Amino acid sequence: PPRMSTPPAAAAAAAAVSMSREAHRARCRALARRLEDAAETPVQYMKLKAHAHAYQTHDDDDADACAAFVACLFATFATCEERFDLIAEVVATTPGVGKRERLAARVAAAMRDVVARCGAPARTMAEPHKNYKVERLNDGLVCLRKFLTVEAQEWLAKSAFEVGESDAASAEAGKGFFAKTAADEGALKLNQGTRGRVIKAVDDFPGETLKELCGEAVRVARDADASLPSGFNPTTVLVNFYKDGAEFKWHKDSEDPKLIASKTGQPIVSFSVGLSADFGYKYSFDDPEHKTVRLNSGDVLLFGGPSRMIVHSVLNVHPGSMPGNMRGKMLNGRLNVTVRDIGTGVIDTSQFPAYRVSYDGVQAEGNV
Repeated sequence: PPRMSTPPAAAAAAAAVSMSREAHRARCRALARRLEDAAETPVQYMKLKAHAHAYQTHDDDDADACAAFVACLFATFATCEERFDLIAEVVATTPGVGKRERLAARVAAAMRDVVARCGAPARTMAEPHKNYKVERLNDGLVCLRKFLTVEAQEWLAKSAFEVGESDAASAEAGKGFFAKTAADEGALKLNQGTRGRVIKAVDDFPGETLKELCGEAVRVARDADASLPSGFNPTTVLVNFYKDGAEFKWHKDSEDPKLIASKTGQPIVSFSVGLSADFGYKYSFDDPEHKTVRLNSGDVLLFGGPSRMIVHSVLNVHPGSMPGNMRGKMLNGRLNVTVRDIGTGVIDTSQFPAYRVSYDGVQAEGNV
């Protein structure tokens, strides 16, 4: 018998359904990664996964399964209004119109109860992730592992890209670290090749969040290492954005010569968001050996006092290391936000994107 061909309209409809299903599956996979990353422990995530499966596969009266699922959701993610976006995405991706509507109604009621009970979010953006760890690498050199919460990482990425966009058609001609390309609004051109940089005052970032993040990071680091000086006053922000595979040369960060001599320079507070990077450091350009620390999204590195003038380098930015919670929240790459207290230093803005600071009219050591 002759082979029957599919009518064009039917074929188009089938293709659309297939694409829609694939898009939904991709959305669910992305959500699963976000849920796993946001859960405080693997056990919490597996418990949530089991409740979701029980609710979705329950045939008849699912009121109890729905209640158990919602209770698990809020126990895992919601401290007042935190992570309501994740919970809303769980509702949106639940299969079956009836189940989705029942879940949405119960979630909405639970949200109202949480807000009424708390009155306001229990945590501030500056509070560290509850599972952070402190690594004291040397006198004046401290790494705070997993210090930034998911919300703080998202805020930092959003704010850095907002203040970092070029005010001209090309990144090189403007004062930002990137410019969107005319051909593709999802792409960008950096002002230093595989790296983009912008130099800002800390007050250019919205609100007090960045100052509060710095203050909390310095406080925690000083509790672990008394050689870090007190009195940190954030004034200047360098935002660096690296493409995957990028490197940056060995260098020192500029400082007031008087503080270098006394080894009392205020710390550099360096926030990492996005792709992981290998940070190399040593104490002299002539040192034949160096040490390496891998910095992941959410880590904060501080170096001040006796380690303020370490020679350091970005040795590699690892492709494929973007954490699940940041996928879709920023362009692929490593965002490094370094905050400084430059004291009486004066920045020569005419040298942008080079960073040139002078003290008492003399250009400081370590400008890059």
